[in-house]
Amino acid sequence: MARLSLTRTGSTDYRDYLRSPAWGFRRVRWFRDARARGCEPACLVCQLTLDEAGSLDLHHLRYNGVGRDPATGAWRAREAHEDLMPMCRAHHKQLHASLDARKEYLGWARRRATVHIVVRLIRRHRKKTP
Repeated sequence: MARLSLTRTGSTDYRDYLRSPAWGFRRVRWFRDARARGCEPACLVCQLTLDEAGSLDLHHLRYNGVGRDPATGAWRAREAHEDLMPMCRAHHKQLHASLDARKEYLGWARRRATVHIVVRLIRRHRKKTP
């Protein structure tokens, strides 16, 4: 039941984590490493690049590596690079609206539900753009 813990959009823990210095540094490292590999980060749905957008969100496919240090209570951000996917703000919001509102995804692994929704968003986006 991972979806009822840190992974829920409205979770206080989740919001606290996203405001933590650990997440800020993790985001910077993800984008830096993507560019170091010769890859310009872009939204998986619309291909809007980081340079074009000015900022992209990183969506969590899993929260493995996220936790608090037992001694200090400080957040640890050790997600694997492949557990984060770049998305423009608009498509990230649409993904979460589907993920959190649709009962069909209850009980699904977060990665599976995310991939399913992203495929739907890509198909919808392609129909809208010539």
